[in-house]
Amino acid sequence: MAISANRSQLIWSPVLGWVLLSCLVSGAQAQEETTTPALQTIEQQSPDDPIIELLPLPGGGGSATREELGITMGAFTLFPSIEILGGYDDNVFATSAPATGSLFTVIKPQLELKSEWLNHSIRLLASGGFGLYASAPTQNFENYTLLAEGKLEIKQDFYVTGKIAAIRATEALGTPDVSFAQAPTVVDSIPIEVSLYQKFNRFFYQLTGAAVRYWYYDYSTITAAGLPGTSRDRTDYEERIRLGYELFDGTSFFIAPGLQQRVYTQFINAAGQQRDSTSWFFNVGATTDLGPKSKLEGFIGYQSLSYIADGTSTGSTTFGLTGSWNGYEPLVLRPQILRSINETALTNYQNYVSTTIGVDFTYDVHGPWQAVGGTSFNSADYTPAVGVANVNPRTDYFLKGSIGVMYSLRPQVQIGPLYEYTTGWSTDVAAGGPSYTRNMLSIRLIAKR
Repeated sequence: MAISANRSQLIWSPVLGWVLLSCLVSGAQAQEETTTPALQTIEQQSPDDPIIELLPLPGGGGSATREELGITMGAFTLFPSIEILGGYDDNVFATSAPATGSLFTVIKPQLELKSEWLNHSIRLLASGGFGLYASAPTQNFENYTLLAEGKLEIKQDFYVTGKIAAIRATEALGTPDVSFAQAPTVVDSIPIEVSLYQKFNRFFYQLTGAAVRYWYYDYSTITAAGLPGTSRDRTDYEERIRLGYELFDGTSFFIAPGLQQRVYTQFINAAGQQRDSTSWFFNVGATTDLGPKSKLEGFIGYQSLSYIADGTSTGSTTFGLTGSWNGYEPLVLRPQILRSINETALTNYQNYVSTTIGVDFTYDVHGPWQAVGGTSFNSADYTPAVGVANVNPRTDYFLKGSIGVMYSLRPQVQIGPLYEYTTGWSTDVAAGGPSYTRNMLSIRLIAKR
């Protein structure tokens, strides 16, 4: 899993986004407005993981809590929801000039079915994201996530988990590492994961094997420095182990080494490159439970990626932090920090080191009123490809922030305005780096049952 190499160490379950409680999955990895820009920035670089977007579910503010939602169906509970955004984007194509504006509508329905058994568990999820642009139909998108996961308990503190999903995501203009001119590239992926967990007193281990198959589809002209979709199709594999010790209740330390392999469908791509690679990583981290609504996990480590064809390698310090903090009751902060080595869609570079630092928040203002939003900063530092002449060093930067207000018409229904600002710049704009600013304003409606 090259793109999400070290994200997999971040959350209490094996892969970030698989099983966070009280969450909804984002069905649209595109340039629509979001109240969680920090999470979205990471999501846009990781099409294989069904990222969990934390929609407002506060204890106050008139919104329903997870326990108040759901339709009981025997031993299962069904959680339906829908999110609708309608607004205006003043720079749909993320260009410096001239900018093209457009009205847009985004619809994101979701159905989640969870078992209510005492021991074993099953979770099924289907979500979608559908975007329509009145003046820029080439940016329309249709995304979805179908997910199934389960847990088989062998005995207390000893269980097996399995997960499989089918995901369609969209690479949108104005997001990191894009190489198309008009219509977005579509990414289909099927991630599979199996994990074994066991705890002995305060020691625990977790063995995990995962694989992701990617298919890329181009719907417009790819830039001269970009790879066509068929040259990006690949399968990623990952094997990892987490060894940890629970220092005291709610706080654990762990080490997490692992191996990865990337095998491209085309042995030699359209640019005459062979990009199959292997990598290893070693992380040291900790998790801490600070209360009912506060739980954080962080790690720091090192990753080395080597290319099989020529033996060249890229190494980088990696780190991450995620979770939620609710030390002040009306406020919930969700940090999103991640540094990893990512695959690239560009021919002049063999990969890039992505660093994302951000935080999303919800704040119960008074009664039914709630403030939502966040900010993120991302840098993409590219590694020049071997054998390509006249390639300048390049680092792309993206800054995003959003702020909105939600009003609860009733505990299950919220509505309110949302504003988002995004800007991108680069050390090498002439080679295709971003140079734009974008403003989006919309009305957001969320309904949950």
